Amino acid sequence: MGDIIMKKLTKRNCYQLLSIIIFSGAILAVFTQNIFFGYALIVLGYYFLRKSDLEV
Repeated sequence: MGDIIMKKLTKRNCYQLLSIIIFSGAILAVFTQNIFFGYALIVLGYYFLRKSDLEV
């Protein structure tokens, strides 16, 4: 079962998963009044999302 999951996990999917986690943290940071940290996480998440688009 673990082998099947690891075979489907590509570099592009890892970047997308990482950007989802970062965006979730950014939303949580903005809601807890950490505005600058939240916006920094949004920029970082956007970077990884664009990087996943460049992967083939």
